[in-house]
Amino acid sequence: MKLDKNQQKQLISAIYVSSDSRGYKAKANTIYRIIDKAFIHCDFLIINSQKLIYRIYIKNYDYDDIFWKIMQMQSNSKKNDSLRACGAFKAPSVLLKKGEVDLAEKYEEQAEYLVGLVEKCSRNFMEKYDVDEYIINYENGMDKEILKCLAYIHMNKTEEAIKVAQDSVNNGNRGNYENEGKAFFDWILMLQ
Repeated sequence: MKLDKNQQKQLISAIYVSSDSRGYKAKANTIYRIIDKAFIHCDFLIINSQKLIYRIYIKNYDYDDIFWKIMQMQSNSKKNDSLRACGAFKAPSVLLKKGEVDLAEKYEEQAEYLVGLVEKCSRNFMEKYDVDEYIINYENGMDKEILKCLAYIHMNKTEEAIKVAQDSVNNGNRGNYENEGKAFFDWILMLQ
């Protein structure tokens, strides 16, 4: 079913209401929440007025503080938590699930489904895994080397983070983020 602009706004509003009732905050088509030490966020978008696509992510809350310290952007740690979900310079996250839902005029039902899915995916992940340990063995995701560096530093294993950074630079990967003329792995190597 195709939703017009007003119907799309009603659906997004229903997602915000449903997420708020479960302790999530929302900003710019993203809902996010801190559970224990994990930062869970879900990006969603309506495409072609017919489908809702979503991506559910998790990371340790502290990863952004570590990331910003490395990148010489410590002041970001004092800003709103929405920056951890929507910011241009934020620590990467582990993708838990992505998918799409055909739209219908049952906005509350679809909103409840999406927020329930975020809850279920994050809860299942947290019951099975420690975020740091999962990332150390993480092989299939975007920014896996950056995530490994953040996990190692979070676990007070800076030497291992430096090794990952050096191996990445040796393979031509300086990290996807740059500040003051230095990329992420360049900054990590300065921790030696």
